[in-house]
Amino acid sequence: MKRVGIAITDFFKGYFNFLLVSLVCLFIFRPYHREGLYMGIWQFLFIAVFFSSIFNCKHPRYIVLTSLSLGIPTIILSWVTLIHRTPFVITLYLIFALIFILICAGSIIFRVVLNARVTLNTLKGVVSAYFMLAFAFAYCYYLIEILFPGSFHIAVPELNIAALHSFLSEMMYFSFVTLLTIGYGDIIAVRDISQTFTILEGVIGQFYIAILVARLVSVYSFLTDKKMLAHAKKAIKEQENQKTIK
Repeated sequence: MKRVGIAITDFFKGYFNFLLVSLVCLFIFRPYHREGLYMGIWQFLFIAVFFSSIFNCKHPRYIVLTSLSLGIPTIILSWVTLIHRTPFVITLYLIFALIFILICAGSIIFRVVLNARVTLNTLKGVVSAYFMLAFAFAYCYYLIEILFPGSFHIAVPELNIAALHSFLSEMMYFSFVTLLTIGYGDIIAVRDISQTFTILEGVIGQFYIAILVARLVSVYSFLTDKKMLAHAKKAIKEQENQKTIK
């Protein structure tokens, strides 16, 4: 039992571990059309994602300070929207959340791309940033719907845009479906601006996988070749030493 506790503690000490778990849980337990205790759990996961996005990713100091200045108001506004679901408060909340997510995701991607070593932490960073991009587009779609009503057609009866978390849940689903280029057709972008961002997310989803995977493979191949070269040089040197001794 003690070993299990130590293993869990070590897991959450690693970079991106807590963030990745929080992101997956936030998507799986997204609010759907539920209220009450379920919403409290989702809000807790929401806070966990925000703080792990700041402190579990080894950001530069200026990114941490910027993220804090955006993250704290976002968390406060997320609770305020539970009481005051006015378009102004929701819009303010979406803008803060969107900027926060983009800054943290950008910092993670920048670090992963420049990383000279391919480790398990690197891969977890890639997956975490992928989830964060999907969440960023979900908030973006919600913001578009508020600014340009009727931008999306959703096959859900009586879904009110003012029902913040229910609508956000649908946008999360749509964002992941778009990023993965699945496209079931139950949610459709009908206006020019919503169609533009939908296509943009699909393109980013394709290039994200292609470019980052190619980058990771190239770095891994370079390190493998370097190790093989070092091993070959060591073997040659040992042979030369043996000949000298003889």
